[in-house]
This record gives sequence, structure tokens and C-alpha cells, in this order.
Amino acid sequence: MKIATITLFCREWFRADAWKQFFDEYRGDVYLHVIVNNGDPEDTEPLRSMFPDSLVLRSDTPNMMASYNQALREILRYPEVDAIAQIVNDIRMSSGGFAALYDYLFSDPSLAMVSPVLLRGSTVDIDCFGCTIHPRNLDFVHRDVGRKLGEVTEERRYVTGLPAGIFLARRDAYERFGFQDEKLEMYADEVDMDLRAAGLGYRLGVTSLVQAWHVHVNREGRKTRNPRAAFLMGRNHVYLASKHLPGHVGRVFLHRVFLGLDEIRSALMHRKGREAVVFGWNLIRGAFAGLKM
Repeated sequence: MKIATITLFCREWFRADAWKQFFDEYRGDVYLHVIVNNGDPEDTEPLRSMFPDSLVLRSDTPNMMASYNQALREILRYPEVDAIAQIVNDIRMSSGGFAALYDYLFSDPSLAMVSPVLLRGSTVDIDCFGCTIHPRNLDFVHRDVGRKLGEVTEERRYVTGLPAGIFLARRDAYERFGFQDEKLEMYADEVDMDLRAAGLGYRLGVTSLVQAWHVHVNREGRKTRNPRAAFLMGRNHVYLASKHLPGHVGRVFLHRVFLGLDEIRSALMHRKGREAVVFGWNLIRGAFAGLKM
């Protein structure tokens, strides 16, 4: 077992203490821990001091997919690494969790990637027990949201989607289906990777025997996602439709526009403020931009 993990960092010092604690809990399973700083260049050396045994890389671009690819290229220089994990810096993984995921992944040769059940905060409330990718509009739907962990009887299940926040993949799967699509920048990358894996005949799996907790350590005062995020959420699904479902581009475009209009309607009706209206408008702008990619 030789697992490499990838985590990005972008000016998120407000998460640093919690992230270090989370990492210390699963570090025993990790052969190579790679951090990519795609924010302030001056953060690179403090990160190396905080994680002295990790490989800390400096990315020259804020493009998250390009930063992940930089880490992947570095990891593939190590021929002994046979599994690669992606984990965001506000997810807590159960101790021994990656080792258990590794055993699950290699117990079934059809599996390309696997994930633990993802729980909310420090609770037993399910945030995601695998995902479903809608076959016509590419919506990425988390399964069993809000249920208690004890209510789930399945220990393992095959799914069509896994959350980008935490998964473990075979090295040879990456070597077959390639790196992240850098046109995406961020958002909907999990949809792209999951569809590419399925296109090569791989399956995806999730297990309730391994738990992780999405703690959601956010900046103080943050209420919603930024306008750029909304734009990419609108744009990328339309782009991915042209890539994977060329006969449904119009359907996906109209669906994204509708979602944007519904965000604006809800913002106005419930007086959520200008920021929420801008979020909806940028979803619509993004959908139009996706038609031109």
C-alpha cells in the first residue's frame, strides 16, 4: 500500500489549525502527502514549515484543475505509488480510513475510484453516500442526504458519481483516463472524471464502513459562493454536455438558465440581498459562456 494524497491551499489560513489536526489523524496511511499552494506565493514556505514531511508545490495559476494536474505529474514520478487520493482541507478522515478504502478499492478490479460515506460536521447525519449523475441534464445529486448513518444498511454500493472533496483512485486508472480537464478551472470536475471513468468501463464505489466528516470551515461572514463560482457552475455543465452528451446540450443549457432564474426569484421573494441575485445572474451568464467553449 503506497497512497499519495493531494490537497490544495489558497489563502485558507483560517482553516490551518483544523486542517493540520485532520491530517495528523490520517497521516499514518499516507506514503506521500502533496500540497499545492495555488494562492499567495508567500504562503509556500509557511506551509513547508507547518507540514515538514510533505511535498509542498507552488502553482503559478489559480486554476484548480491545473494545480491538481501539477500534483499528479509529480506523484507519477514515484513508481511505487499505486493509489492517489484527493481530499480538501476541511474534511476529517477517520483514522485508518484510507487504508480501509485502499483494501476496498483493490478488492474489486472493476473499481476506478472509491469514497467513504461523508457526514456533516461532527454528526452522524449523512451529507453524501455516493452521488447520481442525471443522464440528461448532468445534475450531480448527493444520495441519502440528511439520513442518519445508522439508518443505512448497505455497507458498499456502486454509484455513478463520487464527491470531488474526498476519493481514492487507482494509479492505473489515472494513467488510462488522464488528468483533470483544465478548461473547467473548478466545479463539475467530478462529473467529468466520473463520466470518463465510466466510458472506459470502470465502476465507482462508496462504503459506509469508512466515514469522513465535512466540517465546512468557512471565512467569517461568508454567506454564499462568490460570483465567479456561480459563473463556473453555469458554464461547466454546458461545456461538459458538449463533451459527453452532445445531443443534450440545449437541454443542459436551459436547465442551467432555469436554475439561475430560480435563484433570482428566491432571492427577491425572500429578500436575500444583492449577493444572492448576482449569484443567480452569474449562473445564467455562465450557461451562455458554456455554449462558446
